[in-house]
Amino acid sequence: MTLDADLDDLTPLAHQAAGGDAEALTELCERMIDPMYRLALRFTGNPNDAEDAAQEVMIRLVTGLSTFEGRSKFTTWAYTVAVRQLQRTRSRRTERSVVGPEPFGEFIDRFVDDAPFEGEQTTEGAELAADVRLSCTYGMLLCLSRDQRIAYLLGDLLGFTDVVAAEITEVTAATHRQRLSRGRRVMRQLMADRCGLVRADNPCRCSKLITPSIDHGILDPAAPAFARHNGVVLPIEVTTLERAAQELDLAVAAAEVYRNGPAFERPDHVWASLTESMPELLRDSGPAAP
Repeated sequence: MTLDADLDDLTPLAHQAAGGDAEALTELCERMIDPMYRLALRFTGNPNDAEDAAQEVMIRLVTGLSTFEGRSKFTTWAYTVAVRQLQRTRSRRTERSVVGPEPFGEFIDRFVDDAPFEGEQTTEGAELAADVRLSCTYGMLLCLSRDQRIAYLLGDLLGFTDVVAAEITEVTAATHRQRLSRGRRVMRQLMADRCGLVRADNPCRCSKLITPSIDHGILDPAAPAFARHNGVVLPIEVTTLERAAQELDLAVAAAEVYRNGPAFERPDHVWASLTESMPELLRDSGPAAP
């Protein structure tokens, strides 16, 4: 899938918007809101939390647009604003519930010898396994400290260079590389000899975690938050991922797991809330085009 870091250069459009062009501003927001939502979802690990965080980020982008001077690409500036806003948000229940890689790994290990979910071959079983995959892999991101998580998202998932990622996070390139290295170390720790998505002979399978996830309140079988994202049942692979399996470095393989995930789009009401909160700045053009 196309990485959000590969957005077209929106700098000319941003200058038009900053100059008072209302249509340019709306188009700019339509182009940025899905990437900002995906960033917020990976940062918070929860769709509802991501909706709030993404709206806060977009408000920061719009109200701060006059400060964009074009010294770097607009995308770099926008991610700088987004990261700064995400870092200052209070942690919510989902983020607080993940207390570190060791307890997270221990929870998975507790059930690797269990039988697969009884109905795994049914449509419902496949949907629940898909939701477990997303909640588990997004939970792994929450095992990283916020600084490490941002470095990992920018570097390995979005593909920003060390120099640009360091500019976005307002640290030195050396500090960014150190944070990224530590984040990769945690991801290796979590996936090595465990995750069946990256190695076929690893013991963990998503269907084995369906019942424990329900029992611990992680998964609501009536409304799986990821697999039925925005009211749409998404086709999500839950078997070994070919490109991930070919990677010798588990940290790189882990990034392939996220790249092969669905390209979540923000729910329509996020755009509606944004236009309602800034009616003088945005015209309501309805849902953004995919």
